[in-house]
Amino acid sequence: LAAGGMLPVFAVYSTFLQRGYDQMIHDVALQRVKVVLAVDHAGIVGEDGETHQGIFDAAYLNTIPGVKVFSPSYYDELQQCLRQALYHTPGFAAVRYPRGAQLFRPCDFRLSGRPFDLYGGAEATVAVVTYGRLFSFACLARLRLEKRGISLRIVKLNRIKPVDDGAVRSAAGAERVFFFEEGIRQGGVGERFGFLLSQSGFRGRFYLHAIEGFVAHATMAESLNGLGLDDAGMERAILTECGAQ
Repeated sequence: LAAGGMLPVFAVYSTFLQRGYDQMIHDVALQRVKVVLAVDHAGIVGEDGETHQGIFDAAYLNTIPGVKVFSPSYYDELQQCLRQALYHTPGFAAVRYPRGAQLFRPCDFRLSGRPFDLYGGAEATVAVVTYGRLFSFACLARLRLEKRGISLRIVKLNRIKPVDDGAVRSAAGAERVFFFEEGIRQGGVGERFGFLLSQSGFRGRFYLHAIEGFVAHATMAESLNGLGLDDAGMERAILTECGAQ
C-alpha cells in the first residue's frame, strides 16, 4: 500500500508487533516508505497476562534506522502525536500508548508539541527523565518528595526516538539524573539516554530503573509497584540515593 502511494496506519498490540520485526526493517525502513504504527498495549498490561506485556517495543524500535517513535502520556497528546506522525513526519513512524485509562495530570502542565517537555523546578539538582504514563507517577513522586525537602525537575520525553538534544541538555544541568522506564532495560530508551548524557559531558550520577526480565501476571498497579515504577517506587529510589534534606 505504501509503495503504491497510500498511507497505511497499522494498529497493533505491542506484543504482536514483535512478530513483524523483519518486515519493519526490510519492507518499511529499508524501502523508505511512509507507514505509521499505532502501537497499542505498550508497557505493562495487567490482567491480560504475561504473554501480552508490551515491554519490548521501545527497545526493538530503537534498533531500526530512520523510525521516529512517539510515546504520549494523555489522550489529547495521543491525538497530537498521531497528527505529527501522519502529516509532519516523513517515512516510518510509530506512536505507542498503554492499555487502560488516562492517569494523573497536573493542572499546571501544558503540552508544548515539542519532542520533550520540562516540568517542575528548572533549577532543581535532581532530575527525573521518563515517558508515557510514567510521567503521571513522576509528577506524584515530585509532590511527595517536596514534603521531604527535595525538588525535582522532570524531563518528559514525548518523542523517544530519536531523543532530542534539548532533553539531554535539560537533564545534564542536574547533579543526579533518574531515568524510569516501563520497558526492558537492555537496549531501551534509558540506556540510550544514559549514553547521550555521558557524551554531553555530564559528570553527575545517572540511575536507570527499568524492567530486567519477564513480568508475571498481576494487576497493573501490582506490577508497577513491584517493579518500583509507580510514584512510591520513584520516591523510594530517589530517597535512597539523595536522602531527606
